[in-house]
Amino acid sequence: MRCVLVLASGAAWESEALDRLRESAGIVVLKRCVDVDDLLASAATQQADVAVVSSDAPGLDGSTVQTLRRHGVGVVAVTGAHLREDAESRLARAGILATVPDTEVTSLPATLLALADAQVTVPAPRAGTLATVPEQPDAEAPTGPVQPGRVIVVWGPVGAPGRTTTATAIASELAARGRATLLVDADPHASVAQHLGVQDQVSGLLSAARTPSPVQAERLASAARAVGDHLAVLTGLPRPERQVEMRDGVLGEIVTELALTCDVVVDTGSELLGPHALRDGAAGMTLEALEVADEVVVVGAADPVGLARLARGLVQLRETWGETPVRVVVNRMRSSLGWSRSDVASMVEGFASVSSLHFLPDDRAAVDRALVAARSVAQEEGSALAGGVRELVDALHPETCRVTTKAAGWPRFRRRTAGTTRQP
Repeated sequence: MRCVLVLASGAAWESEALDRLRESAGIVVLKRCVDVDDLLASAATQQADVAVVSSDAPGLDGSTVQTLRRHGVGVVAVTGAHLREDAESRLARAGILATVPDTEVTSLPATLLALADAQVTVPAPRAGTLATVPEQPDAEAPTGPVQPGRVIVVWGPVGAPGRTTTATAIASELAARGRATLLVDADPHASVAQHLGVQDQVSGLLSAARTPSPVQAERLASAARAVGDHLAVLTGLPRPERQVEMRDGVLGEIVTELALTCDVVVDTGSELLGPHALRDGAAGMTLEALEVADEVVVVGAADPVGLARLARGLVQLRETWGETPVRVVVNRMRSSLGWSRSDVASMVEGFASVSSLHFLPDDRAAVDRALVAARSVAQEEGSALAGGVRELVDALHPETCRVTTKAAGWPRFRRRTAGTTRQP
C-alpha cells in the first residue's frame, strides 16, 4: 500500500486526480495539504511514500524537494500542458524528474506507483539547506556527549532600536568563530530573511511548529536554511496574524531542542507582558523565548526617546523575569547627541542594574552596505560597527575571543531524552 500526499494549490486537475488515486488499488490518499508548510509537516510524520504536487505551488523549490526526500517521500509534479517544457526544466533543476501533464492525470496512479517502487536516493544537500551531518566512521566518532549550546534572546522596546540588526550580527559573529549557530526569527513582524537575503516563501518557524510532538532536532533541522558554513536561519512568520498557527509553548520546545547541539540566537518582537498575562496576540512568542533564555540582550536607541523607552522596558523586564542575566546594548551611539559613553552609562545604571553595558556606533553606511549585500553588519570588515559587535560577542562568549579556526561543520543533532535539560 502506497500512502500519498496531495498539494494541488487549488488547481483544476485536483478533483479528477483524487478520484483516480482513490479508485486505484494499492494507493491511499493520506492527506490533501493546504500549502508547502503543511506538506513538509505531513512528510515529517514518516507515513507518506509519494507527494503529488502542483508544479506552480508557492514555495516548491529544491530545498522543499530535498526535505521531502530526506523523509523518504518521492515527488510527482502535475504540470500545465501548455507550459510543460518550461515547467519540466524548472522542476528538473529543483530535483523533480517525475511529471504528468494536467491533461493526462489518468496516468497519475501508474507514475506514482512506479516512483514509489523505485529506489529513491537522496542527493547531497544543496546550498541553502541545512542537513544533518552524516554519521562518521567509528574510529573518528566523538565518544563524549554533545556539547550543548546557549540560548541568547535579543529583545528591545518599541521604536525600531535595532533588534534584528543586532541579532543577525551576534549570530553571524558566533558562526564566524566556528560556533554552530541557529538564528530564529520570532518577531511577528519578521524581517531576518530580508536582512540576509533568504527567500522565505515557506516559513521555517511554521514548518518547525508543525513537527509532531515531541519535537526532534533532526526534523527541526530540515526547516532551517543554511546561510553560511556554521550559520542557519529559521525564518519567521509571513504575516503577524499567522501567529495563531503557533501552538502554545511550541517556540520554547523548538529552541530548547535545538540548543542541545548549537547556539541559538532568537530575534523577538517588542511586545512584552507579564508571565501570568494572557498570551494571545503578538507577545506570545516573545514570552516563550524569554522563558528559555540563558541570557537576554536588550537593545535600546541612544537618543532621549530611545533611552526613555529602554528605561521602561528594563524595569518591566526585571519585574517580569527576575534574575535572568541582562546585557544592555545602546545602539546608534553618536557624538552629535552631546553625550559621552559614561554619561549614557550613568543614565542606564540609574534606572536598572544590568550585568554589562555595550555600545554600538551609529554607522549608517555600514548598515546600508550590509542590507544591500544581504549580509550582517558583523561582516563589514573595518567598520566601527563590526568592531562593536565583536566586543559584544566577546562578552557573550569569552571562550571564543581568540578562536580563528573553523569548525568541521554542523554537529550531529541528537534527540534529548525525557527529563533532561541543556546541561552537559
